[in-house]
Amino acid sequence: MNKEETDNIIEEIIKRNMTITFMESCTGGLLASMFTDVSGASAVFKGSLVTYSNQMKIAAGVSAGVIENSGVYSKECAGAMAAAVKKIYSTDIAIGITGTTGNKDPANKDSILGTAYYCIMFRGKVYDYKIEENVSQLNRKEIKRLYAERVYKSLRQIILQNS
Repeated sequence: MNKEETDNIIEEIIKRNMTITFMESCTGGLLASMFTDVSGASAVFKGSLVTYSNQMKIAAGVSAGVIENSGVYSKECAGAMAAAVKKIYSTDIAIGITGTTGNKDPANKDSILGTAYYCIMFRGKVYDYKIEENVSQLNRKEIKRLYAERVYKSLRQIILQNS
């Protein structure tokens, strides 16, 4: 997905006056940054949280039990992140993403290089996704970009399905 395609998705959200927010871990704020690169984003973008640590995820509303029982790198955690940020900002679209962008996390057995989970909550519907890619030849910045583009591609599909 190129910048023009991403910008078109964002412009469609703006045109439809749908509000959006993110809770990001592995993408480190890139989803929000990409969104705010488009003119008019301030009309629908309510805010975003970068919760890189487990403590910040919990402080933002993710249950410690989700992290303990399912792992921070899980579908359940991504869903809890989306639900928490949706509750904070009360938006039409809420997205949570968690995963590994660099070397395997030595403190976490669930860390698998090239694996990320994200959840898109769209007007009351929940869409869960898992990314599994061989990213051994990519640097962290490229991995974050790959993940962010995958999220925007999924968001585009959801918007088209719900037109």
